[in-house]
Order: sequence, then structure tokens, then C-alpha cells
Amino acid sequence: MRNCNAKRDGLYSGDKTRAEVKDLHSRILVAIRSAETISERIEKVRDVELQPQLIELLHGLMRNWKIMMESHETQNRIMFEVTSFNCPTYGKFCNDSHRLATLQLVAELHNWCSCFVAYLSAQKAYIAALSGWLSKFIAPEVELRSKKRFSAPALVVNGPPLLATCREWLASLEKLPNEAVICALKSFGKDMHALWVQQGEEQKQKRKVDGLAKELQRKALAFQRTESRVLGTKLSEQELEVNVRNRIEYLAERKNLLDKFRERIDAEKLKHQTIMGQTQQITVKGFQTGFYSVFESLVEFSKASVKMYADIVTRCETSNASEKEDESEPSYVDEMSSYLWD
Repeated sequence: MRNCNAKRDGLYSGDKTRAEVKDLHSRILVAIRSAETISERIEKVRDVELQPQLIELLHGLMRNWKIMMESHETQNRIMFEVTSFNCPTYGKFCNDSHRLATLQLVAELHNWCSCFVAYLSAQKAYIAALSGWLSKFIAPEVELRSKKRFSAPALVVNGPPLLATCREWLASLEKLPNEAVICALKSFGKDMHALWVQQGEEQKQKRKVDGLAKELQRKALAFQRTESRVLGTKLSEQELEVNVRNRIEYLAERKNLLDKFRERIDAEKLKHQTIMGQTQQITVKGFQTGFYSVFESLVEFSKASVKMYADIVTRCETSNASEKEDESEPSYVDEMSSYLWD
């Protein structure tokens, strides 16, 4: 309009331009009002539906980890008091079912660790996505300037209180002692795998002893047959002295070999007993130390989780009191309208 006046294009041209500007301004206001209506509906969903549900979720997580903390404390106390196993089969040599149970425990520990990591990752991803969506409620700073270098007041809108809650939640999750739990589970899994290997060595030694025992039995029967045959053979008077001496030496040599084989078996049996003792020691120590470290780390994680959720709930509920402070502020349409017409 200023350009038209400067060029002296006439009153009609100025009126036409003024009408076009008014029409454009009206359509802009309608579009903005429509956007504000949609935004108000979204904000209602956010404040009336999402925020109470999120607070309810925080309360539920806090109760859940409080129960978990009590359970892990009981489990930790039980494992601390364990000093021996009274199972009827304990102390005997391990069999395939024992090794299978150990291998299943290793698999369960691995799955436990994977589920724990997945739980934390899923919660972080959920809060990060929710925080990203809530960040869209933060309007950028708007600055309008005229050719007279007059600028309207900057319109800065603070984010919803729920956004601060999500950001605090996400930051608090990063501070939880989850690495201690993961390390304890992995370390226990390695100890149980070592037990599985040790049980394999024990079984291998047991098979070796059983095989040697069968071989000893065969050798003993062979010796008895040889002894009976040699001693039962009749000799003439001329052959008696020399052959008797040779037979005695032959039988003595065979018996000596048999005795050495028995000594070898005794040594292998002693080795088997030693390996059995090692297996028992690894079992008691591994279960007690492993489970104790796992439950101890979970107790600390549970305590930290309960405190984290309690703090977030307290701040979230406190912020609800001041949530409606900005309701009386003029809308963006009103600001734009007054500024444009000034």
C-alpha cells in the first residue's frame, strides 16, 4: 500500500490492494485458528489422558521395583546362608542329567541378562520417543520486523511439564547401576560354564576308570588261566628244575605287570576322587558367590529404581499445580492480529 501511494496509482488501486491484504490476513487468521483448535485437542489428549496414565505408570513401576527389592533381599540372604548342599545325590559323581541342568542354568542366566538389557533399552526408547513428541509443543522464537525496525515482543512458549518429566526420567535411567547387574550375571554365567566343563572332566575321568577296571578284570582272568595252565602242566624229571624256574619267573613277571596295572587304576581312581572334590567345591562356591553377587546387585538396582521413580512422581505431581499458569495469556492469533494492524 505504501508503494502504491508512493507511485500515486490512484485511490482505486490503493483500495484494491487494501482489500487483498485484508482478505489474505483473514485467511491467515482462519488457518491459524484452525491450527490452534487442533493443537488444543492434542494438548487435551496430552494433559487429560496421557499425563495421568504416565503418572500411573510411574507409580506402578515404583511398586514393582519395591516388591522386587524385597524379593531380592530375601534371595540374597538365603544364598549368603548356604554353606553346603544336602541333596541325596550330592557328593556322588555327576552324570549327564547334572551336566544338562548346568547347561540349562547357563542358558537361563544368558536369557536373564538379555531380558534385563532389553527391558532397559525398551524403556529408554519409549521415553525418548515420548520426549521427542512432546518437544514438538515447544514453539520457536518468533520475531517480526517492519521496515521501521519495529519488532513485536518475542513469543516464546515453554514446553509442557510432562516434557521435563520425560527428560528427567531418561536422564535418571542413565544413572541406574545396571552395569553391575549385567556384570554379575555374565560373571555367574562364566562360572557355571566352567562348572559344566569341570563336570565334563569328571565324567571323562570316570569313564577312564571304568574302562581300566574292565581291562583289569580281563587281565586278572587271563592271568588266572595262564597260572592254572602253567602250574597244571606235568614235567619229566629232567625238565623239572629248569622249567619250574622259568615258569615261576614267567608267572612272577605277569603278576608284576598285573600289580602295576592295579596301581595305575588306583592312581586314576584317586585322580577321579580329586576331580569330584573340585567339582563339589566349584558347585558350592559358584552357586553361593554367583547368586549372592547377582542378588546383591539387583537389590542395589531395585533401591535406586524405587528412589528414581519416587523422585520423578513427586516432581511430576508438584508441577501439576502450576500447569495452568499460562492459560490467561493471549493467543498467537491475538498477538498477530494486533501487531499487523498496528
